[in-house]
Amino acid sequence: MTEINSEDINRIIQAILKRQNKIEWKPAKSHLHLMKRIRLGHLQRNATIEIYEAIIHQVLMNSKANVYVYRYGSLLYPTVTSIISEKLWLVMMGMDSILETAFPPENPNNCLNNQAFVYLGKLEDLLV
Repeated sequence: MTEINSEDINRIIQAILKRQNKIEWKPAKSHLHLMKRIRLGHLQRNATIEIYEAIIHQVLMNSKANVYVYRYGSLLYPTVTSIISEKLWLVMMGMDSILETAFPPENPNNCLNNQAFVYLGKLEDLLV
């Protein structure tokens, strides 16, 4: 199991801060993610990539958002959660700050209680 050290936390915060300025997806992935969210009922049928990215931006800009790191083997994925329109949204990115996914978990407690998620704290507390 990968240990999360202060250098990792610093890199996680830097990845989040970078995404606050501009949403960036893997090439040709933004619309695939948008269509999946619409298909699963997470977004309205007429949602646009701008609407989806606005939700992501709100999550990342919320100083009260919860910050986690998702561990997958030796890889770390910064993850931020926040309530948007009465739903908990989860935004996950790579350490390079490229978005992996953003969605409202069907059962947030089960999702975030997965041992792969490590809670780091509130965004505002980690920025100090």
